[in-house]
Amino acid sequence: MKKLFLYCLIFASIVLPQAYADEMAEDYMDIAKNYAVKGDYSSATAYFNRVLGIEPDNQEVKDNIKMLQRFVSPVKKSYAARVNPALDNAMNSKKNGDMTGTLNYIKSASQGSGFLYYNFLGEYYKETKQYHMAIAAFNQALQANPDFTQAHLAVALCHYEMGDYEGVIPPVTRFIYYNQQEDFGYALRAKAYMRMGRFNDAEPEIVTALALNDDIEYKFLKGIILCNKNQYRQAIETLEPLTETLQTSEIYKYIGYAYYGLQDYNNALLNLDKAIILCDDDKELISKYNEVKTKLNTQPQQGTMEENEAEE
Repeated sequence: MKKLFLYCLIFASIVLPQAYADEMAEDYMDIAKNYAVKGDYSSATAYFNRVLGIEPDNQEVKDNIKMLQRFVSPVKKSYAARVNPALDNAMNSKKNGDMTGTLNYIKSASQGSGFLYYNFLGEYYKETKQYHMAIAAFNQALQANPDFTQAHLAVALCHYEMGDYEGVIPPVTRFIYYNQQEDFGYALRAKAYMRMGRFNDAEPEIVTALALNDDIEYKFLKGIILCNKNQYRQAIETLEPLTETLQTSEIYKYIGYAYYGLQDYNNALLNLDKAIILCDDDKELISKYNEVKTKLNTQPQQGTMEENEAEE
């Protein structure tokens, strides 16, 4: 039975239509490049080899495999190290903690080279918080390889770290266009809209991210957005269950704000008190706490949200 199954697989590969084979090769190439960018060089090499299985004469793929061999096996001198020793020197400098030397070697290696070099340069600048330089490097990576869509996300993240939330939207939108099942892109766009106070735009983005990945951070972001939209009851229903695993000043702060919005001052004070205990020194939070305390003192008969609902 196993032999028959193997025979069927071999036969299927022989009669595979050329157009389908070309499409598979492109998919494998994209996967390999994404693995290489993430630093998973072994997986990248494996997918480059799959491309070679379909296109055995693809010299670009052969060169990429040789380049990655240096990262997978330090004993071997890769293609990149042979034709561009600056990259090899950059890696050694980084291992030795010489960041100045690392930068100089990476910049030298990047001159006229492929998208991976520009990506390394962009990651260096991003890591050292030189975001304008990082953006320029990632854009060079895109010029070298327009299919390298991860660079759009990297550019968007740089804009976010700079506080340029308007600048996040174009590159992250381009990233989502090519990667419609990547939840992180929608979440980043939601965070950017949220930072701009565009909560109506932020909500559908975080809902989409949650549909793709039921992540606790996304639920937290959704709760914050709902709170800022004055949908206090929905915010509480979203945030309170998260406190079983997420116990931070921020989550209790927004739960407190939501209860305050519902004029449930007892629960508001209780949660804001927890938030203050967990934070270092948040003057806005302390001010809100004192405001709620004053409200509670001037309205001693104020009940909880549950009691108010029972009276209704």
